[in-house]
Amino acid sequence: MLLTLLGATGPTGQQILQQALTAGHRITALVRDPARLPQRDHPDVTVVVGDATRTEDVRRALSGSGAVLSALGSGGKLRSDLASRAARALIPAAQETGVTRAVVLSAFGVGDTLKQYTLVMRTAISLVMGEQFRDKAVADELLRASGLDLTLVYPTVLTKGRFTGTYTVLADPTGTVGGRISRADVADFMLKQTGSEEWSNRTAVLTH
Repeated sequence: MLLTLLGATGPTGQQILQQALTAGHRITALVRDPARLPQRDHPDVTVVVGDATRTEDVRRALSGSGAVLSALGSGGKLRSDLASRAARALIPAAQETGVTRAVVLSAFGVGDTLKQYTLVMRTAISLVMGEQFRDKAVADELLRASGLDLTLVYPTVLTKGRFTGTYTVLADPTGTVGGRISRADVADFMLKQTGSEEWSNRTAVLTH
């Protein structure tokens, strides 16, 4: 399958890209700087230079694609409105190109899920990443209302740990949720959703 990947140069995007190539997929990667993409010369990778917050650039990257995966991140910035700007670009681009399947990385602690974190994590998110998580909540609501065949992915604390292939996926968690999950396992879940309807139009909470 030809897949479009946003955020390909980031840590989770790199995991998705490498796993996708190993699985035999072809990838169109929308990147601002091709020099930052280690797989830029791979025969199954097409690089589109552009900005994921510009509808026309996303439209070019979606051409001919069967699904889009977004692993966009703020690059370590604690204050960022990237998520909402990217959502506003993705929705019309997807509608115009007919790409309906979207798998988008968000975060556990966004929106109503914040109350299900431990007190320590709630405090940390509110004080340190509150603005960014509020922006992610705006983005997620835009995407939910878009009519796209959407899977939102809410991982708990992300780590650089190894791929395990064994992790917990929750649809409607109750009570306090904690834990960590490797980016490699998040990538595994996201990639699998491009060929599955199990989590279509649902939010998946991922943890180990």
